[in-house]
Amino acid sequence: MPSTVMSEIDANSLLSLLRSAPFSAPYLGETIDWIRRSVQQEAEQGRGSLDVDTEALRRLDAYATGLGSGAAELGRRLSDARHALEAVRHDHYLRLTVGQGASGGTAQVSRRAELLKLATAVGSSRVAAGPTGAIVITSVGSGSMVFRPVSPEVAHQLRGAARERKEATVRRIAAVRDLLAQHVRMVDWSDPQTVGVVVDGSDATVTVSWWESHVTGGPSLWVEGGVRLLCAALLSDRGYMVTLTYDGALHIDA
Repeated sequence: MPSTVMSEIDANSLLSLLRSAPFSAPYLGETIDWIRRSVQQEAEQGRGSLDVDTEALRRLDAYATGLGSGAAELGRRLSDARHALEAVRHDHYLRLTVGQGASGGTAQVSRRAELLKLATAVGSSRVAAGPTGAIVITSVGSGSMVFRPVSPEVAHQLRGAARERKEATVRRIAAVRDLLAQHVRMVDWSDPQTVGVVVDGSDATVTVSWWESHVTGGPSLWVEGGVRLLCAALLSDRGYMVTLTYDGALHIDA
């Protein structure tokens, strides 16, 4: 059993991670809170000199090694949380998807608290720490995520750049809507039977697509009716770079 001798702030962090961790047995969250409250009550009643969080962890470790309901799962989560606290040492990280660079809007800044919760949730078997402090989280599906530590100054600059990209995308969405609204029917979300063009966006890409509340299966105004072709022509005429996606929508790249 791992040692529970730790500073008060580490004990508090570990308990906080446990409270936010996912459990397949939902009563484990209540068990953690009940043990913590019991220790708190004893401390308030003056039964010895107790460090509440450290004592609560000692009892949780004891519970995890027993035969009580959910003991094995609690033990795994305790191990996951301890591993996360050991691995995640920096305050700011640059998150990247394996195989992609920091450009193109794929890189994001993550704070230590966010990465701690993620590392605890996915489990220690999927979290590895490199010698430079980088964290790799392997995915069950496709790809993995790499978290590279960065200084507060770099984190601030990256957040500022991301904010500027988002603001530029919002402005581009508004401009595209204003342009297309002069020529084609736009979606009116206040109408439950609405039909028309939708302009949306994420990161540095704006998407133009078609929405019908009740698809009849007949000829599509978007394709056969020429609405998509008209939208593409209008956008290209204004200097936008337009590409057709596999799902039939139009993408406008920055």
